[in-house]
Amino acid sequence: MIVRIIIMCKAPVAGAVKTRLMSSYSAEQAAELHMAMATTVIERAKRLFDDVVIAADDCRHPFFRNFDLPLRSQGEGDLGQRMQKQILDAFVEGVSGVVLLGTDSPHMDDERLLEAAEGLHTNDIVLGPVEDGGYDLLAIAKPWPLFEGVVWSSGQVLEQTLHNIHQQGLSESLMPVSFDVDHPEDIDRAIQLGWDFSLPA
Repeated sequence: MIVRIIIMCKAPVAGAVKTRLMSSYSAEQAAELHMAMATTVIERAKRLFDDVVIAADDCRHPFFRNFDLPLRSQGEGDLGQRMQKQILDAFVEGVSGVVLLGTDSPHMDDERLLEAAEGLHTNDIVLGPVEDGGYDLLAIAKPWPLFEGVVWSSGQVLEQTLHNIHQQGLSESLMPVSFDVDHPEDIDRAIQLGWDFSLPA
């Protein structure tokens, strides 16, 4: 099974990324943290999988040159529309499964990512729930439309995605609940779980 890992990643522009960290960090420090998180996520995927693509909001940003990976524009629309575009493009290019990742889970262990890809042998969809009602990964075996009506950043993202999965009669597997690094206290949690990173001064 040819599985493509697609990492949805924003350019590290101060004031435009990880804004919820700015209660404790400056805009520049929050951007540095975003770069550190994204680097960890991308390098992990490169180490574990042969087919990894970065879907960027601004392909011209020099940050993305660090990884020697295919770089694709996310496209237009809300997050669901942009993810659906990446999924469709991947299957057109001949892959047989896709795992979508964000960059908010630098503490994710290798097994969670490997098990998500492996789960596509027996399930249509694999989801990695997180505490805020969303998910840190989504693996999909065919380009089904999963994101219609999903209200992003609402706390109902997982529930609404599951509704769409069930409406289409698809099978899903839910992984153990984890968390995203969204707030300052989450950074300490991630480091305790093995994220090797020193906080900016």
